[in-house]
Amino acid sequence: MAIKSKARHDLTLRSIKREIAAGRDVAFWLDKAYTHYDNGLLDEADIAEVEALAQAYYDAVDAEDSKTDEPTEDAETVS
Repeated sequence: MAIKSKARHDLTLRSIKREIAAGRDVAFWLDKAYTHYDNGLLDEADIAEVEALAQAYYDAVDAEDSKTDEPTEDAETVS
């Protein structure tokens, strides 16, 4: 069982949010957040914050992918 202390909660949440915001292994840190939620260290509000950061990251990745997938005007079409 996780030790419920304000300091540990704050450090854990801050670390997870920092790693996700930096785009470092987002799926791993999201999974870690859910593990801490299951253990009682994080609550629903904390998970909502983490999910919002992860969603923003994945939206940015999808937007970047859609830019590179669009053909340019000077590209030849092959049929």
